[in-house]
Amino acid sequence: MSEPSGSSPILRVARAADLAPSVGVDLRPSGWRTVTQDEVDRFVALTGDANWIHTDVARAARDLDGGRTVVPGQLLLALVPALLQEVCVVASGAGSHEAGLRAVRFRHAVHPGDAVRLRARLTLVARRPRFVQVDASCDLELESGQRALTSRRTDVFFE
Repeated sequence: MSEPSGSSPILRVARAADLAPSVGVDLRPSGWRTVTQDEVDRFVALTGDANWIHTDVARAARDLDGGRTVVPGQLLLALVPALLQEVCVVASGAGSHEAGLRAVRFRHAVHPGDAVRLRARLTLVARRPRFVQVDASCDLELESGQRALTSRRTDVFFE
């Protein structure tokens, strides 16, 4: 994926500990990602979250503000790791694991066809006895500039 013009380059480091100088710095935004109704339908089939607001296009057109179905929040959360890899890469990251999600807030509905991108900021890089802890704020932003999702995540890197 190409970088937006005028944006800072992707952050690439050899080891997670090398991220420390970037704590508090806004990473460049990810590329735009659009979720389709087909992806929503497949996600709903996988998770069993068959709430009509996600799947019934005709009813949504009739009964929902905006007349469109709503992308499930869990699907939005599932997009974050791949979008984060677009903006920050740890070469030795094969030994990393997501250790926690906190302060998840769904702030604005996302509809199939809407584009979102990730805005992230590293908030902590700490060497622990057996791993490096990396905390980040991760927000999904709509093209309108509204934040659709805000969250805080912790990843651990075994180096």
